[in-house]
Amino acid sequence: MKYKTTVKNIMDSNVGINPYNLKIGQQIYIYPDYNNNINYIINGSQVKLLKQMNLVWEQHIIWTRMLLISIVEDLRDLDATQARLLENPQDIADVFRQYYGVDVANKIQQLLTEHLVIGKELIVALKNNDQVKAKNLNIKWYKNADEMAEAFWSINPFYPIEEVHKMLYDHLKLTTNQVNSRIQKNYEEDINSYDMVQKEILKMSEFFVNGIIQQFPHLF
Repeated sequence: MKYKTTVKNIMDSNVGINPYNLKIGQQIYIYPDYNNNINYIINGSQVKLLKQMNLVWEQHIIWTRMLLISIVEDLRDLDATQARLLENPQDIADVFRQYYGVDVANKIQQLLTEHLVIGKELIVALKNNDQVKAKNLNIKWYKNADEMAEAFWSINPFYPIEEVHKMLYDHLKLTTNQVNSRIQKNYEEDINSYDMVQKEILKMSEFFVNGIIQQFPHLF
């Protein structure tokens, strides 16, 4: 094989990639097989960006999960957990700030903060079985996702709004499944739901990275 590697190694290096739905121009990372005595050139800037993006989005779902557990189980760490979670929008915005500037980053931070605040209120409403409030919050949550999709689409031609919409909606649906499973004390399903959230968020992270690389190839 030209790159002296395997399909498994390529899949392991590209978390969330669908080998049956590859697109022209899609970025795929191919790492060297160090068992072969051949020198390879790896674009360190691309790898660095992917690591940054994966980290902040994984922190997004990890601290959301911690908040969910704190609320449902009435844990004393709720305030501290919420405070840490609300640091995440700026962390994500800072990754985009490198390429799009202050105004865009601030908008992303604002929308993500709204996403988390609404999500917290929704968890509480679902825990309390307040169906009317939960329904209204769910409407607000999806409206926020619509605004977020439009914001991302407006800054990058490689962020098709339909695709961003789908990813954000999937994120909300999977997160809601996780919340409901935890409330119902179906812990096995709760854990399975979190695994699905993680796979989806890494796919979304890779999507954002690919868009940046395609939009600013001279930076990589």
